[in-house]
Amino acid sequence: MKNFLYGTLSIIILLLMTSFVFDENKSNNSQDFEWVIAPRFYTLKEGVSKEEARKWLENEYIELYREFPGFNCHVGEVVSSSGWSTPNDNFKEKGDFVMVYFFDSKQARDYYFPEDGSWSEAIQKGIAKHQSTFDKLFGKYFIQDKYQNEEYMMFAKSK
Repeated sequence: MKNFLYGTLSIIILLLMTSFVFDENKSNNSQDFEWVIAPRFYTLKEGVSKEEARKWLENEYIELYREFPGFNCHVGEVVSSSGWSTPNDNFKEKGDFVMVYFFDSKQARDYYFPEDGSWSEAIQKGIAKHQSTFDKLFGKYFIQDKYQNEEYMMFAKSK
């Protein structure tokens, strides 16, 4: 009976300690994780259809980002957009497409695009390797004067 009580007490203590360690790790991981997102808004040139641009983005342009560790790109198109006073979803100032660039950390973002405004050697080599594709971005498909560039440091997430 004595051994049974000691065994049961030991198991309870072990379970309490384990649950505390897992809770501590869970809270630390979400607080220490910071990443950067950089949405880029693109407006189509006149005469370019959304279907043509979407096909090019999916099949040619987005492929380029697979070779950069810690740097990813998602592409989407406007579903609805409205300003404060336009509830009818016809406000299109953000463009026709959005590309959201994800950097695993601020260090990854600074590695590829240092704060001095230069581009890393890895990005320069990637552009040189796929120069014809990069030339089409503003040369054939999108209007550079309407390009919007924003970056956000993300520090928390719901899940």
